[in-house]
This record gives sequence, C-alpha cells and structure tokens, in this order.
Amino acid sequence: MKKYWLAKLKRRLTRHRTAVRTGAITILLACLMFVLYATLKPVATFIARLAHGPATAFSLVKDPEGVLRSTRSRTNILLLGMGGAAHEGAQLTDSIIVVSLDLASVDTVLLSIPRDIWIDSLKTKINATYYYGEQQQERGGLLLSKAAVEEVIGQPIHYAVAIDFDGFQRAIDLVEGVEIDVPQSFDDEKYPIPGMEQAEPEELRYEHLHFDAGLQKMNGEKALKYVRSRNAEGEQGTDFARARRQQQVLVAFKNKLLSLDTILSPTKIKELVQTFTGSVRTDMNEAEYLSLAKLAIQTKKENLREDTLSTQDEETGKEGLLIHPSPAAYDGQWVLIGKDDSWDEVKRYVEMLLYE
Repeated sequence: MKKYWLAKLKRRLTRHRTAVRTGAITILLACLMFVLYATLKPVATFIARLAHGPATAFSLVKDPEGVLRSTRSRTNILLLGMGGAAHEGAQLTDSIIVVSLDLASVDTVLLSIPRDIWIDSLKTKINATYYYGEQQQERGGLLLSKAAVEEVIGQPIHYAVAIDFDGFQRAIDLVEGVEIDVPQSFDDEKYPIPGMEQAEPEELRYEHLHFDAGLQKMNGEKALKYVRSRNAEGEQGTDFARARRQQQVLVAFKNKLLSLDTILSPTKIKELVQTFTGSVRTDMNEAEYLSLAKLAIQTKKENLREDTLSTQDEETGKEGLLIHPSPAAYDGQWVLIGKDDSWDEVKRYVEMLLYE
C-alpha cells in the first residue's frame, strides 16, 4: 500500500509540479529539537521516579524499555526542520540531517543533506518533499521525505522527526545558553529581520551580523542567528558551512540538556516540555524514543562523527560527491545532483561511512 501511494504521488507531482517559494526561508536546526524530543520525557520520568527513591529512578537507564528498529545494528533517523505556520515556506524542510546510531558501539554519524538536492523521480528539490507529502495525506510528509532520502543515500530510514522551530530560541535560553567554538570570523550584512520583508528602502529589511572566531557563550537569539546566517562572504556563506554550524549547536545543546544543572531542575524540565509541546511530528512511539534517549546519554564526543554531502572535499580540495548542473534543465532552479547524474557514488560513500 505504501509503495502504491508513493508511486501515485510521484506521478501526481510529475504532472502538476507547483512552484514553491524559496525566498527568505528560515534555516533550521532540526537536531536541537530532536534531542529535546528524545530526552525530555525520559528526564521527566526520571524526576518522577526519583521521588520513589534512587533505585527506582535509575531503572530508567537500566530497564530495556522498547526496541529500536535497525538494519545491520544501525538505526537511521531523519531529522527535518521547518519554520512553522508563522514563517514563509512553512513546510519546506530546510534542515535535513540523517542521524545513524550503532546500537552496539554507540558510534553516531550526523550526515547533513543539502536542501537543494534534486529528486528526479518527484521533479522537485528534496526540501519540498515534506510539503508535497502533507498535501496527499496526514503524515504523508514523513513518508515521502524518508523515501526521497533513501533514494539518495541508499540506506533505510527507520524513523523521521519533523520539527517546528518556533521554540528554538526559548529552549536555548532555558538551558542558559550554549558554548560554541566559532572556527572562523564572519560577517553577514543581509540577515533578514522578521516582519520587515517588504520594508523600503531595502536596507531596512536586514541587520548586520558579526561573529568573532573562538569559544563563546550564545543565548537563544544569537545561536539562532548563528545557524540561520546564509549571506556571509566566502565559504561561511555556503549551505555546507551552515550545516556544520547546525551540528555544532546540536552537540552543545545535548551537553547542556544532559547536564546535572538541567536534569536536577524540575522547573527547567517543565518549562522545556511546555516549550516543546506541539513542535514535533514523528513516527516513533514513546518506548522507542525512551530507548533512543538512553543511547543519547551514552554517546560521547569520541563516538560522534559529522559529515556533509557537498560539491567539494574539504580535506583534499577535490571534487565532492555532488555537482551543480545548468539551471536551464531544471526550470531555472539552482539544484544539486549526483555525479554522472547518478547517486551511485553517494551510496557507496555512505555505506563506507557507516560500516567501514
């Protein structure tokens, strides 16, 4: 039934392709709210159990509650971020990250997927697949997005989490900010000011952002600007640099969320849950995200690897796995495709990344 529905939707999209606005779209940090989703309820349960004694509380970590679906000992989770109803392009998933966890070794891979990847079977960019799926049926966005990512990387996606980021800034503030080591100073002179999209003269629509290199503490507002910035000069203005910044904030937030200052504060937990409520759609059940939370607690920095599908290998400077073809063949759109118009090299690389 699922395969029939996806095939039907692909035919529908091919016949009735709709232009999706790609203007001032919120660039999102899906990972942040995913960690929030995977850990807050278990932490709240921990606090409730603590009232019945330490032995009961710590059974949260030890009890084998729930089994995650997996393939060859790895569970792959697709994280999708979007601005929500208050933002332009509300259902465009402009933060797309695959989290792959080895259930035995807790080896964790964060693989960022560029939003401009072209899905030829659907005749659209990958960041529009959630939107089109939702037009077909409720939660169809999760199904179609998973299918599109599987088509690109050649690995099964066991779960998906779609996040509305209206609560992003408050969540960072509730854990009293995050520490980020900015690798390179950069300026963004065209950071859009919310609500000023049509202001005249045009310069009133933007503010000038500046980030110094080095370790610094960021509150919610600054962290949001750090991950959203997209108009810096040079390498820091690319989607690939922004993906790395998203991964940075994910790790920093996870560390703060799982710190004793947060875990032992019922007030913080309550406020985080309130901020989070209504922000997430997923196909995981409660037992599964409890199991996932236990893995998150065990994950150490040395177990974490980060990568991004890109047009250039950063270490060697050689051509990457993706290319930018002429927009003329794609209705004038700037898109990314696999080399030789195929995903074969991407699939081989991801296989090696996860299993070798």
